[in-house]
Amino acid sequence: MNIAFLIFSFNIGGIERLLIDMSNNMSANGHNIFLIVINDDFNKDLLGLLSPKVHIIFLHRQMGEKKLFPYMLKLAKIVKRNKIQVLHCQGINCVIFSFIVKAFSHKTAILNTVHDNGNYTRTYSKKKIFLAHLLLDMTIAISDSVRNEILSQGIDSDKVVTIHNAIDIDKFQYVPRKEKKFNKNTPIEIVNVARFMPEKKGQDLLVNAAKKLVKKYPLLHITFAGAVARNQEESYHKILEYIKEADLEKNISFAGNVDNIPELLSTADLFVLPSRYEGFGIALVEALATGLVVVASNLEGPAEIMKCHPEYGLLFEPGNADDLAVKINDVITNFSSYNPELISQKVRKDYNMDNMCLQHISLYRALL
Repeated sequence: MNIAFLIFSFNIGGIERLLIDMSNNMSANGHNIFLIVINDDFNKDLLGLLSPKVHIIFLHRQMGEKKLFPYMLKLAKIVKRNKIQVLHCQGINCVIFSFIVKAFSHKTAILNTVHDNGNYTRTYSKKKIFLAHLLLDMTIAISDSVRNEILSQGIDSDKVVTIHNAIDIDKFQYVPRKEKKFNKNTPIEIVNVARFMPEKKGQDLLVNAAKKLVKKYPLLHITFAGAVARNQEESYHKILEYIKEADLEKNISFAGNVDNIPELLSTADLFVLPSRYEGFGIALVEALATGLVVVASNLEGPAEIMKCHPEYGLLFEPGNADDLAVKINDVITNFSSYNPELISQKVRKDYNMDNMCLQHISLYRALL
């Protein structure tokens, strides 16, 4: 099957990492995979993680360029020339960009994955959503909460399916860790993996929680892994100033982009996802797969992963740094009651990249 993933830019982020794993998996299973990047905005090192079997095509549109038609036409010609049967978009703007594809090659199935809550209620206008769904054969939601949000906008339920995100379980394996009894003399390593974007990812909440926790656990340390998102430089410098003023510099560090996430997780005692909104939480699944206990925001996406499995850790009230500190303390206090190996086994079974890709391929075939 000839399958193309379409995305505007390809920089370091959860969606891009997911596409790399999906592309490599599908190409290894005999499918002809294309990755089409619209903007002249991409990370070469990240693209280097793709299998040589994956065809990478750049449309080389300059960021902010207003003329879209020449690039839309170029995309349509690429789809027709390569006999692409499935064009899998990553966002509604990509769907609308595919308008000419539908005119040139009506047999090509066009799908879109919705990667987060808020896309259908905050990000896109009703007009844009309406136009996109005139072109779409199917919409994939990464969680039931995302699907429910899409359906709330009047979209036909037969045209929306949930396929949970997944991980490469060969990368994220169980890591045996030394048993610890935490007290004021014990180092405690907490990790958070997310692009620095406090209004969404809530890094400031974890910093505020740390201020409360270090009084009881002076050797507690938090590592934030993730590049600073575009237009977040001012917020980043403000949080660094706050950390300095609060005398937390020895307790908190920012590692920037980390290439080897499994290695980073292997050094941690606890993973925290303090997001203010989150459609799923792929970093949460990655951490659980290594056997880490987690504390996460009680949002639809993370709760969908954790509510049926209290053995994974605890949920805290979104946006509430005090409750986050309480829940982290509760996990630390009752740490011996968690079974890291069991956590890893369940997560690696439920969120397996092989199964996820099979679900996608089955859907593609049904549409064709």
